[in-house]
Amino acid sequence: MPLFTCITCRVAFADGEIQRRHYKTDWHRYNLKRKVAEMPPVTAEVFQQKVNEQKAEAEAQQQSKTKTMNCELCNKTFSSENSFTNHMSSKKHKELETAKARKEEIMTRKGLSAEKVELERQEIRKQNSISENADSSSDEDDDDGSDFEEEALEITDCLFCPHHSVSLEDNMRHMTRSHSFFIPDLEFVLDFKGLLTYLGEKVGIGNICLYCNEKGKNFFSTEAVQKHMVDKGHTKINYEGDAILEYADFYDFTSSYPDYDPNEENGSDEIERDNTLAVDEQTLELCLPSGAKIGHRNLRHIYKQSLPPERSRHSKVIHKIVADYKALGWHGTIGSVSRQKVKDVRLQNKQQAKRTVDISVKANKLQKHYRAQVLF
Repeated sequence: MPLFTCITCRVAFADGEIQRRHYKTDWHRYNLKRKVAEMPPVTAEVFQQKVNEQKAEAEAQQQSKTKTMNCELCNKTFSSENSFTNHMSSKKHKELETAKARKEEIMTRKGLSAEKVELERQEIRKQNSISENADSSSDEDDDDGSDFEEEALEITDCLFCPHHSVSLEDNMRHMTRSHSFFIPDLEFVLDFKGLLTYLGEKVGIGNICLYCNEKGKNFFSTEAVQKHMVDKGHTKINYEGDAILEYADFYDFTSSYPDYDPNEENGSDEIERDNTLAVDEQTLELCLPSGAKIGHRNLRHIYKQSLPPERSRHSKVIHKIVADYKALGWHGTIGSVSRQKVKDVRLQNKQQAKRTVDISVKANKLQKHYRAQVLF
């Protein structure tokens, strides 16, 4: 009767040396793990069978990884049969096959040797490798070999993904809920469609991130800049510091000024004027030193009209979008300092335009019937 046993594996040994060697085997360690998991032990034959199956599976996986498919004509390597099949059925590959067949036929007619034919093949492979160095094998089946020009995104196109909406309101709702995109101080936007058109041109034509502007990396396609904005969380307008000045032409914060009077025509944007009277030859309006304008009596039927403000064209859409913003917890993003910057920029532009007109009048450049006293 043997005196040396292993309770875990349920086996007996003739002497202690064999028992000690058994404790160091993988079979014993495997049964110890099964014992901890409250599972019955396995025999040595079953354990060896499991080891062989695992080795065979590992070898099969290694062979599948090392197994690659090559296209000698295009000088490309593929790791899966699907990508290789798509490449072989692609339009560009078939065109290269046709071109190669024609060239070989021409060289055969000219009586060239087989060595020259092989050299010509190698030259074709080098040219294809250089011309397609920037292409990836994964999207080879979608490549038709034609160039395309970047186009501006429409106001119904999402700025961050290929989604297309039926209307402007649906597009804004999609960008807000899917990409957390908000337009800062939407209630003060003067030209809503113009702002979205500008953003669409910035992303579609310029391939510029809305948040990085031109300070970040350069992108060469609309898909690349859209992926960057989604991955980096840049699905927002940069509205901090001096970046707000880029969108100053699309906003009007006149109603937020403390000294704003809606009854006045020019509000608080009036600038200092000369104490001289000026008449506009086109509109026949007389500008007083106070800034008020007096129209000609022949045009009184025009001045009697009561026209709505320009912003009212998109007021319904803006109100609906603002309601969606507030429902999602948005309460505005711009502060008094930024509004003052926009106000200063608009005032500066207005003063610059007035100075340009004054200089042009003094230089006699507005009268087309006068000839400039230069270049005789």
